[in-house]
Amino acid sequence: MKIEKILSPFGQMKLIDGPNFLEPEVDISIAPRLLKYSIEKSAGTLARIYRPQRTVAFTSRDKSTPGYENAILQAERLGFKPVMRSPGGRAVAYHEESVVLDLLSSDPDPHRFMDDRFKAIGKIFIETFEKLGINSQLGEVPREFCPGKYSVISGNVKLVGTAQRVMPGGWLIGASLIVRNAAPVREVLSNSYRALELDMDPNTVGSLNEFDSSISVDDVLNALNHTLRDHFAVLEIDLSMSELTGNRESVNV
Repeated sequence: MKIEKILSPFGQMKLIDGPNFLEPEVDISIAPRLLKYSIEKSAGTLARIYRPQRTVAFTSRDKSTPGYENAILQAERLGFKPVMRSPGGRAVAYHEESVVLDLLSSDPDPHRFMDDRFKAIGKIFIETFEKLGINSQLGEVPREFCPGKYSVISGNVKLVGTAQRVMPGGWLIGASLIVRNAAPVREVLSNSYRALELDMDPNTVGSLNEFDSSISVDDVLNALNHTLRDHFAVLEIDLSMSELTGNRESVNV
């Protein structure tokens, strides 16, 4: 089945650009709030692309793992804000030179096409990286962070991690990648996973500029936007800060 049907089942994709560098607690809450809105209003597919602050996004699995409190301390010690994310898996980390894509939709049968959604969003990034001259594929690198067979990898390096949440009436899938300066992310994930007593090789954490030193965040944002427009009927929408951060009762799209 085509990417368009899998990730935008109602046709049009409403695209939100930013806002960037919000407080991590706010950033991590926006996608679930938009999903709730989409389900309640039958608003279809929404996507948000943004640049985050330094964040380690833990999961409920991490919280129930021995060493979780120590992992939080490790993140804070290294200048990363620990938050809880709604999709599953294991901890991920990103910073100001990273890009995050959240994609969500109302769906009467959200459990259908779960694997296909992982494959489709992976394909979006594979095509984006092709535009930047980087070859990649779906797969799992041994001892990678937040392991899964639908990671986007190049060689023995994980470039994109994805996670998905399904709830009655809709679904949310998120992806993050490091564009430049992978070292702080390697360090915080290494320390956090060690605290959680999880085996993770920090050398599997990669950034795009390690493949091409000239690549900038703007290059990635432009390529990703072009890839989305290659597949979807994109409608750009602008949500105010008050709407995004929950100071209003509704989100007007």
